[in-house]
Amino acid sequence: MTIMVTLEFPMQDNKQSGFLELLGNALKDTRAYDGCIKVETFAEADGSSVLLVEYWESREHQETYFQWRIDTGLVDLIGPFISGPPVTKYYDIRSE
Repeated sequence: MTIMVTLEFPMQDNKQSGFLELLGNALKDTRAYDGCIKVETFAEADGSSVLLVEYWESREHQETYFQWRIDTGLVDLIGPFISGPPVTKYYDIRSE
């Protein structure tokens, strides 16, 4: 079942642009990853957060991808940019 996942990253002061640069390079691989349908990036105007909206073929695809990101070190690289843990939410897509 197709799902939507949101990840909101709280930013440290004046770190949003650097985070977006890091993310821009990483998201090329995300978009090419098995099961990824679409990823959009939203930067809060005041610089306090970045929101990713991801569409995946299944939750399993997204979870496999996220484990790959942990294993390859991206999760460690974002640490200096964020002020707390990201908030992740999973949504079933309903067409009612």
